[in-house]
Amino acid sequence: MQITLSELKTNVGKYVDLAETQDIIITKYGKPAAKITHFDKEPWYTKKLPETISSVEELFGTLPEDIDLDDIKNRRLSE
Repeated sequence: MQITLSELKTNVGKYVDLAETQDIIITKYGKPAAKITHFDKEPWYTKKLPETISSVEELFGTLPEDIDLDDIKNRRLSE
């Protein structure tokens, strides 16, 4: 939903309530100036991570500890 700044000033409470279900774009002189979005009370870090993260965890420890990544990078760039 898109509203003017003067409309927001007139009906702030209405648009704060609407922001719980949709984003509100506020325009100033006909151009988007700000956005009111839903505030999620649950912090992002307490939410359950998707299962696909387990495939990334499987990559940890796959490289030998004595490998020099800068050396490999320099060799690839010189090719």
